[in-house]
Amino acid sequence: MEVVAQMKETEIQEILFPTMLAFVPLLESKREEITQARKTFKYGETDRHQLDVYYPPTSEGKPPILIYVYGGGFVSGGRTLPTPIDLAYGNLGLYFAKRGFVTIIPDYRLAPGTTFPGPAEDLRDALSWAVANLREDADIDSIFFLGHSAGGVHTLTLLLEPSILASAPSLRIKGVAISSAPFHFGPSGIEVIGREPVNMYYGSPEETQAKNPLALLNAASPELIKALPPLALIRCERDPAWFKVVGQDFNVALAEKGVTPVQILAEAHNHISVSLALSTGEGEKQAEGEQWAAETAAWMNRLTASSTGT
Repeated sequence: MEVVAQMKETEIQEILFPTMLAFVPLLESKREEITQARKTFKYGETDRHQLDVYYPPTSEGKPPILIYVYGGGFVSGGRTLPTPIDLAYGNLGLYFAKRGFVTIIPDYRLAPGTTFPGPAEDLRDALSWAVANLREDADIDSIFFLGHSAGGVHTLTLLLEPSILASAPSLRIKGVAISSAPFHFGPSGIEVIGREPVNMYYGSPEETQAKNPLALLNAASPELIKALPPLALIRCERDPAWFKVVGQDFNVALAEKGVTPVQILAEAHNHISVSLALSTGEGEKQAEGEQWAAETAAWMNRLTASSTGT
């Protein structure tokens, strides 16, 4: 985390590779543990329809399920990244598995190979796969999502685009955490870098404006809002300025809809370090930078306990 603290820049393009490379040695020490916890399955027809499952080392009863949706600016990303950062996301899978969650990291289709709402439909299908295939190993009535950056957009699209879950009404989501998502792309007075991939995903600037998460929330019916699962919003202290602005806009819109999310601060983190810091501690000792994840796990456990009456 010292390297992150020394970075003066916050824009993603500037901090992406320096942040990733800073965590390579820490993640490398966890290689065997990460790879042993992981199994890979196919949940659809294409190469992008694969997912990794990280199983808890031990569990009493059936553990809850967490589906993690990574980012990548709508046009890149994968559950396994190229070397030397190939253990990224696996470290997150291991972290939550060791805390009692069957953790799923699905790939999803990317633009320009698909457009809105293709990735959210893939998440629905990954959710369906989990319900169908993990019922003997996990609690399929306690399924959570954690979406980061563009993955947060796709997760919110899954919730807020009425047609997606309407085709699978039996699927239930216990709670959703969104980490540093671009809730819209038009913050007043602030330049948004990298609009082209966004418009490529949505189809045009006009479609971007009409279908971003804030727009979907504003257009949501009272019935859809009432059906939303509990929400947690995770913000990184060192996120780009425009992420903070659109995050506040989304909070205001939620309040107007009568929705009060749990707020979690990823203290000292930039946009990239927030997931890379997980599983970098020794033994059971919490690593610096893991507090946000500990709070998120505690929130999910409270929701699980409240539904079981324990």
